Amino acid sequence: MVTSLQAVRTLSSEYILKALKETDQQSQSQGGGTRNALLQRYGIDTSSSTSNAQSTLTALLNTLSAQTKTLTTTDEAAETAVSTDIQTASFMTGLKQKLEDMAGLAATSKQATSMLAALEAGTLTVTDPAKGITIKAWDVDSAAEKETTSKTGDTGETTGWSQFLKSHLTRGDSGAYAKTADGSYIDASTGDSAYFGTIGSGYVYLSWPQAKTDA
Repeated sequence: MVTSLQAVRTLSSEYILKALKETDQQSQSQGGGTRNALLQRYGIDTSSSTSNAQSTLTALLNTLSAQTKTLTTTDEAAETAVSTDIQTASFMTGLKQKLEDMAGLAATSKQATSMLAALEAGTLTVTDPAKGITIKAWDVDSAAEKETTSKTGDTGETTGWSQFLKSHLTRGDSGAYAKTADGSYIDASTGDSAYFGTIGSGYVYLSWPQAKTDA
């Protein structure tokens, strides 16, 4: 949730920054009227001289630019803080945060809600083929797991991502990877729903039982 809020704030700052820069350029040939109008829209007093208004604009641009850089740095630090070891509580914290963020977006809401339900039920499987590790995800916020710092996953043969995905994802008649109604891939060996993406700075493969539907 924090990551989503920071992303929105960063994007907003970038849009305002761009708008102010473009407006300032236009004002060079329009006597400052366009610039002043935009400054007034954001609560900046432009009743003083043109030079003071210009100083105010410059200060505002610098402030917004600094805020954007700070928020971007904070987001990058948060991503780096998530462990790439899928056997750790740090990774599981990042996993749950990612799923909650996805649940808040219309395009991924159904898929993320399904994964969160599987996480709570203990049926969400995480695989890192590059390290040859598979483990059942656990909810770090549950009473039973609050003190858990790590677990040992099942180990197997290591393989590259390209080879792994080719052998684990179902393809449709067109040759493209098949997907369920909520946008999830389909695991070729189990028929489970599947997801491939990043958690923190590392790639992972998630799979979970497809929800049963009434015939």
